[in-house]
Amino acid sequence: MELREVREAAEWDALVVDHPHGHPLQCWGWGEVKRASGWRAHRLAVFDGGAFRAGAQVLTRPFPGGVPLAMTYAPRGPVAVPDDADALRALAEGLRRHGARQGSIFCKVDPAWPDNTAHALLKAGFRPTTENVQVVDTYTIDLTQPEDAILAGMRSKTRQYIRKAEREETEIVRDTTGAWVDACYAMYEETARRAGFGLHPKAYYVDLFRLYPAARQYLYVALRHGTPLSFLWMVCAGRQAVEFYGGVADAGQEWKSNYLLKWHAIRQMKAAGYAIYDLNGRVNEGISQFKQGFGPAETAWVGPFDAVYRPMLYTAWARGLPLARRLLRRAG
Repeated sequence: MELREVREAAEWDALVVDHPHGHPLQCWGWGEVKRASGWRAHRLAVFDGGAFRAGAQVLTRPFPGGVPLAMTYAPRGPVAVPDDADALRALAEGLRRHGARQGSIFCKVDPAWPDNTAHALLKAGFRPTTENVQVVDTYTIDLTQPEDAILAGMRSKTRQYIRKAEREETEIVRDTTGAWVDACYAMYEETARRAGFGLHPKAYYVDLFRLYPAARQYLYVALRHGTPLSFLWMVCAGRQAVEFYGGVADAGQEWKSNYLLKWHAIRQMKAAGYAIYDLNGRVNEGISQFKQGFGPAETAWVGPFDAVYRPMLYTAWARGLPLARRLLRRAG
């Protein structure tokens, strides 16, 4: 098998988008978004002859303070058949060599494979860890079902609120120009205050809209008489359509626009040919109750795994991480 770095966006995205285990966070554009916020992005692929066997978009973040060390991370990677041990070992060895060049003490992976999936990550030298970056517990909807079956699986109150929003002349538009990004950020700030979670600076979301492939991102905005009430931002690749960000203004809660908005997104993702609709996390009670109303299945991914390159430094990192997180929370 041959491992090489893919340096062209179109070539890399073709490998990810056409793969049954491809994920939106493995698309080239996501690496460019993270590059804009201080990460380095590389795309490594294993080929057997001319056939693609495994790959990972790996992000590298240097430690602060000029320390010649780094951490590497393949978000929702690798892109591989989970039990292809030979390919995963070849990829892991390539990641190790890459990590040595970057000064990495470890490489983290967290594929979106259901937790009962037979996989070969352990054979490839990865170990389970509890330090996750992406959510492990989520909700998913099987988009291969007929629309009527998806609708029938919802709670009656959810269907009622969808109909209410329709009666209130809620309009849903897809933003393809970025005209609504500022309004969406304002709604996201309202949502974050109510739910108690943090946001990136607005520039981060502007970069996402600008750098992620337009054909695989869907920014939907619900309007009533021209006023934005809620938004939902999807990113898609492989078989998966993933809710990335979403928020609702106070007025949107009153008019139940977010119910119709989510139903619209589900229908659109099904029509686009995606098989899995990932609601991206079981968060706090209120948000989870809202998501549960759409009849999703409780889903757990296999969880994060680390390949450790420098054991002593890794142990120090693992012990110090909880303290670092507490200090960051205190600093806001």
